[in-house]
Amino acid sequence: MSYNLTIRCGCRVYVSCHPHTRVAHTRIVERRGPDCPTRRHAVGERVWLWELLPDPSYPVRPVFARDETYAQP
Repeated sequence: MSYNLTIRCGCRVYVSCHPHTRVAHTRIVERRGPDCPTRRHAVGERVWLWELLPDPSYPVRPVFARDETYAQP
């Protein structure tokens, strides 16, 4: 299984995962973001696994949806 992800610096990364364990074994920069401050993010270079994690300073706020057709009176 493979994916193209855009990480928080704006770079697009090709990620390939093992089909059974789903562990990401290949993480390669495909396109550098226009404002990326990381010099190591050159096209073709490997990305550290923790760089794929979401930004910890971003506040996660769940949004709950309610379907009125199934609402109990």
